[in-house]
Amino acid sequence: MATPSSHLPPWLRHRAQVGDYGIEGITSEANHWPCPEPSSCELQPKFQARIAAMARSELVMALLVVVLAGGCCASAGAVAYLSKLPVILDVTASPSPGQVLHAGEDVITVTWALNASQPAGKDADYKNVKVSLCYAPVSQKEREWRKTHDDLKKDKTCQFKVTQQAYPGTGKVEYRVALDIPTATYYVRAYALDASGTQVAYGQTAPAAAFNIVSITGVTTSIKVAAGVFSAFSVASLAFFFFIEKRKKNN
Repeated sequence: MATPSSHLPPWLRHRAQVGDYGIEGITSEANHWPCPEPSSCELQPKFQARIAAMARSELVMALLVVVLAGGCCASAGAVAYLSKLPVILDVTASPSPGQVLHAGEDVITVTWALNASQPAGKDADYKNVKVSLCYAPVSQKEREWRKTHDDLKKDKTCQFKVTQQAYPGTGKVEYRVALDIPTATYYVRAYALDASGTQVAYGQTAPAAAFNIVSITGVTTSIKVAAGVFSAFSVASLAFFFFIEKRKKNN
């Protein structure tokens, strides 16, 4: 089998080891060495072009690695852990503990504010606030898809957004329970977000004061009434035909 160096012109064949001279060394040699054979001189520009292309390719790959590494570092820096966030937002929700709310019907009033014990300017870096409904522990048991995780990018506790808006220091929102909220026990949590959207502080209602939401079943009152009427009509029809058949037999 021919080696890569066997394809080179004789005047470069013994210089083909890039590891000895590097790309610049070979290119330099190619520029200054005489061409003992005319056919070799014809190959010299092609060889130089190939070396230059290899150099550009390696440079592009190096830049790509640097960019990807920078992106990974930036992503790693944006990770927030619940256990490390200060609990300095006071959050309230209108439902009383144990109250039953119905999806698509009932309204929840949520308020939030920076805790009065915090120094002025503590929330200077807060750009937005995000309020969510969170599963209470009783509704997380044996349900991996609702599991709590300290890494907030992996956390599945608070899956249902109530609102996200510019941080005003104190705020209030009226939220009608969405139709797609599943039946479960919930509490409310509010996150303060910085300019990058990363959670930097939070507050929540006490899980002990959680309330219940009953999801919509799709069966309205009118459907229930109609089903009852048709059921009664079916029973009456069956009894009537049974009576007619029995009378025919007696006759």
